Amino acid sequence: MLLSAVFVALALTSPFIIAAVSNDERTVVVVDAGHGGADGGVTGARTGAKESDLNLRVAKLLGEYLKSGGYKVVYTRHNDTMHTYAGVSNRKRADMFKRGDIINAAKPAAMVSVHMNFYSASSRRGAQVFFDRKSDRGREFANVMQDVINSELNSVGGGRKYTALSAEKYLLSCSPYPSIIVECGFLSNPIDEANLVRADYQAKLAYTLYLGVVQFLSDNAAA
Repeated sequence: MLLSAVFVALALTSPFIIAAVSNDERTVVVVDAGHGGADGGVTGARTGAKESDLNLRVAKLLGEYLKSGGYKVVYTRHNDTMHTYAGVSNRKRADMFKRGDIINAAKPAAMVSVHMNFYSASSRRGAQVFFDRKSDRGREFANVMQDVINSELNSVGGGRKYTALSAEKYLLSCSPYPSIIVECGFLSNPIDEANLVRADYQAKLAYTLYLGVVQFLSDNAAA
């Protein structure tokens, strides 16, 4: 099924309503699809699916939901690529620096980086959110997103509920804007992997991330 078809189908059947917000140019959300190009990230233990591909699919769906709600979306990548950066020969570092520039130039209300997880013990499953410990707004964003994920995804089917954790990652600390990394599930776990490679679950996951973004921005607007 085409991603656009999945998007429409989920929106029509979801118990939630996508709430339109003012089309304010200042209401910008950056969506980062982790990895890309030569940096494929982790791979599915059974399917061999590349993390970078899955990240991009979920990121694009999240962007579509956000745009449908009136937000302006800025992506750090649109395809399977790594960025270059003047004067930096290390490809991974160059890619991160360029993404950081994109985030800072966008001046977003929030930044979400989409990733997939992997662990040596195949029993570990579920989605978890990470933030920079020095960012109070990042912590707040992460806690809101984790609560939504726990309610809509992790508690379904006997999954484990997580607490948002701090992490030392460049994309979390490279800007003053509230930023989170979402590890959407474990490609080392058979249940998570089977879900993460399905288009309908990717749409459900993206919609859950959308709900977390909207909740965080609504809370801040009301403060």
